[in-house]
Amino acid sequence: MDATTQQQYAETFHGLHRTGDPLVLFNAWDAATAKAIAKTSPAIATSSGAVASALGYADGEHVPFDMVTGLVSRITAAVSVPVSVDLEAGYGDTPHDAAKSATRILQAGAVGINIEDGLSGGTRQLVSPEQHAAKIKAVRDAAQELGIHLFINARTDPFLLKFGSPDECLNEAARRAKIYSDAGADGIFVPGLTDLALIERFVQRTPLPVNIMVTQGVPEIPDLARVGVRRVSLGPWPMMAAMRVIGQAAAAVAASKQYGTFLQPNV
Repeated sequence: MDATTQQQYAETFHGLHRTGDPLVLFNAWDAATAKAIAKTSPAIATSSGAVASALGYADGEHVPFDMVTGLVSRITAAVSVPVSVDLEAGYGDTPHDAAKSATRILQAGAVGINIEDGLSGGTRQLVSPEQHAAKIKAVRDAAQELGIHLFINARTDPFLLKFGSPDECLNEAARRAKIYSDAGADGIFVPGLTDLALIERFVQRTPLPVNIMVTQGVPEIPDLARVGVRRVSLGPWPMMAAMRVIGQAAAAVAASKQYGTFLQPNV
């Protein structure tokens, strides 16, 4: 992919975060799923959990980074839409590590990343917001050197890691969103935030596009759109649903000794 096309994809991806019409990302985990999703979606995003599972690893930066960049290269070569990559915590605990990782993801053709503050040294824990902000700034500087308007989606995990009461989690997430915005983040991702009233309050407390991840109890997309959410991610759920279907199909073939329904032309 040439730099001009990649930058055009980057600007397109920024523009997809609209108030009242959120970007809905049905997350992919390989080139085949990305191609299938791209038929009806304006962008592709990976799920680190789904990617790790597909490659035989646990989530949490256990996939060798060369495998991650190789996968991103295959996805960006397979689709003609913007691609955003779940970079977890930046594959390292320092700003330098995060910038180096983001550079390689950009060189693989991506135009967006998620980078989270709830993983350090391989352990699920909230890092200081200043530490995470330093990563964001280093990633922003690295992207600018390459001439790409990278969409940095800063993930914050007070809700996921049960920082405190719902109000305490909300206050901490809002505090971190301000710090990350000042460091150069383009969006704020808050997995575990599911209550519509709290989501609306959070949207009102940050100018950044808010990203909500679908999980049990999350309101439907029209309700999220109504309160100002600008991005909705399905995360690992598409892969888990696909694996259930495959498991059920395998069991049906094993039980019936028939496979006729699978002899369908490729679509």
